[in-house]
Amino acid sequence: MVLPRLKAAACVAILGGLGLCSPARVAAQAPPGPLPPTHPLPPPPPAAPVKKKPEIPPRKTLAGYWKLNTDESDDPKQRIADAKRPNGGPGGGMGGPRVGIGYPPYPDPNGGPNGPYGGPSRGGASGENAERIREFVHPDYSQTIVLTEAEVDSTNDQDDKQVFYTDGRKLQKSKDSAVQQVSAHWDGPKLVTDEKGPQGKKASRTFELSPDGKQLFETWHIETGRSNSSIEIRYVYDAARDQHLE
Repeated sequence: MVLPRLKAAACVAILGGLGLCSPARVAAQAPPGPLPPTHPLPPPPPAAPVKKKPEIPPRKTLAGYWKLNTDESDDPKQRIADAKRPNGGPGGGMGGPRVGIGYPPYPDPNGGPNGPYGGPSRGGASGENAERIREFVHPDYSQTIVLTEAEVDSTNDQDDKQVFYTDGRKLQKSKDSAVQQVSAHWDGPKLVTDEKGPQGKKASRTFELSPDGKQLFETWHIETGRSNSSIEIRYVYDAARDQHLE
């Protein structure tokens, strides 16, 4: 009788030990996990807003800093080439479609190798006179215009200065090669110059403000000597801020 009781006790002990090592038992004895916070966490800080450049307010006069818009400006080389064709050719003369310059004009403010309108072109199909005209009408990368009572001053990014006298005075030969004097007059809000182009041909420029006051149009008119015909070349400048002054 003793032996069966010992076997029964041994079985109970073995089963009890197995019960203590069962997964349910272990899980019941695992330490408690993190408790949920009693108060909600604050939201993450918002991302810093992207700083937008302040818009250039519309201008009411020609005064200010202007930067050449190569996409909307004429390509003078193409204009001059079209004018050599009969009847002005496609896009030539006074009323063809405008083609943007499309690359940095002369002079390149970054010191690149660009000559007038993307590289030097001496002679070639357009001829020596066409090259002189291109040099004469090359646009500035930028210009700063200042208005005074009797003159309009335009200074480009190379510190070359043009002084447009509007009081009819007789021009004096400048001793400074970086300063050019030009006769001009006001035609309402437009500034119109009276100049001499290559070979003494008559030339003039018209400076006028766009209707929205955000662009400056500089339009050249140059006589070609053929039946009183002329070439028209227009450059477009956008109102901008001079970063050198900021």
